[in-house]
Amino acid sequence: MTTIDEYGRALLMRRHRWIVGTVGLESPGGIVDPGENPIVCAHRELLEETGFEAGDLELVADLEPMPGLVQTRHFVYIGCDARQVASPTDAEEAAELLWIPLSATAELLAKGALLGTGTAVGMLAAAALYGDRVAGDSPGQQVVSALESP
Repeated sequence: MTTIDEYGRALLMRRHRWIVGTVGLESPGGIVDPGENPIVCAHRELLEETGFEAGDLELVADLEPMPGLVQTRHFVYIGCDARQVASPTDAEEAAELLWIPLSATAELLAKGALLGTGTAVGMLAAAALYGDRVAGDSPGQQVVSALESP
């Protein structure tokens, strides 16, 4: 789930994936519960992991990132008009939230800083669809406190 703002920035989480020893940026996301609609899951995960809500979500990808090896269907959505309405319910999920300019997507991909297929696909789609949102007065990268109240 890639959430973008009016400045052409995406809301990402800096995560430490201790099992594989990596630190990088990820979009909010999670597993669709049995019987749950994927778009409902996307809204739920965004709120749980970041404390943000978004307006309408647009499905930009429905893919299997490792066909033939693992069956793990990914639905990638883009949401606009994000607003913080709460604190994340799991501080471990969102130790640090950042607004990252979409213009940084290619560089972050080349450096291996975007973790996971869903994050990469979401950032590429957002950059292609909304990269022109960058306003002259864009604040650039911005840290959002995970413990900040709305």
